[in-house]
Amino acid sequence: MALSLGVECWDNPLFTVGDHMKDHAHERLGFREIDEHGNAVQAVSPHLPEPVEPTRKRAMVNPFIIALWVLDAGLAWLGLWALTTSVGAIVSSPEFVQPAESAESAQMKFIMLSNAPYVLLAALLITAGLLFWHAVQWQRKRPAR
Repeated sequence: MALSLGVECWDNPLFTVGDHMKDHAHERLGFREIDEHGNAVQAVSPHLPEPVEPTRKRAMVNPFIIALWVLDAGLAWLGLWALTTSVGAIVSSPEFVQPAESAESAQMKFIMLSNAPYVLLAALLITAGLLFWHAVQWQRKRPAR
């Protein structure tokens, strides 16, 4: 883009320095942009933002939030599985009975029973945190009243 200057404003004795700020496209000064072929290009004001071209809006997905949802689902499933497996072994329902259970297996089920509530609590806290985050994001996108 090249810039050409018209002399019509400089000949005016009433022209003051601050007058060019009144109109946003500087037509009074006589500035005009031209392209490489000498054709005039529409003036753009430095004080007003240019209209944004309508672009295709893409749903912005945060990969960390997706990873947290996957982790949350995995923790919830692990906690429920550990709780049902260890409680089933204690209750000795027919579907969980094993004929010759070793001592290591009993210890592992005790560890699972001890830690299952904490895993479920972690899954519940992560779910609450993610829902709060989504609520804040939704609130930011809504127009202010």
